[in-house]
Amino acid sequence: MRLVKVILLSVAAIIVLCGAAFVVAGLLIPAERSFTNEVEINAPAEAVWAVVNDRDKYTEWQANLTRVDVVDDKNWVEYPKDSPEPLRFSQVTDQRPRRMEFNYSMGNSFGGKWRGEVSPTANGTKLRTEDSYSTQSWLTKILIYTFFDMDKFAKDWNGRLKQRAESLNR
Repeated sequence: MRLVKVILLSVAAIIVLCGAAFVVAGLLIPAERSFTNEVEINAPAEAVWAVVNDRDKYTEWQANLTRVDVVDDKNWVEYPKDSPEPLRFSQVTDQRPRRMEFNYSMGNSFGGKWRGEVSPTANGTKLRTEDSYSTQSWLTKILIYTFFDMDKFAKDWNGRLKQRAESLNR
């Protein structure tokens, strides 16, 4: 009988500790995060923006997408692999050749903004991107922080954009 009590108390203590860890993580992990990255692209700004705006071809250079549904010239939906929901995008600003901005959301619990600005370089273009997002729920905040590296994702996306723009510029 004593062994059963010890096991039950141990299980209860583990459950309380896990609950406390969840609450602490929910309080400490920021709901909003932002990442800035830069990449040199050996192509003119027009080529960079052409790749960004050719949403029908995103799956050709973004391996993490299964498909893209273009709604109209300012709205589209991306279906990432291993994602419970699609990402909905809307273009907010198009001030080519200098900059562009998109808003995006996944359901009601996650949303963000992407901003890209270009400047000329000796060999082409420097693209500076800022990705920022916010979450509405503790669970989403914890899951994104634990399983998704937004900064790495943004750097990888910029790298694939660079490869695509340079390959089309040859």
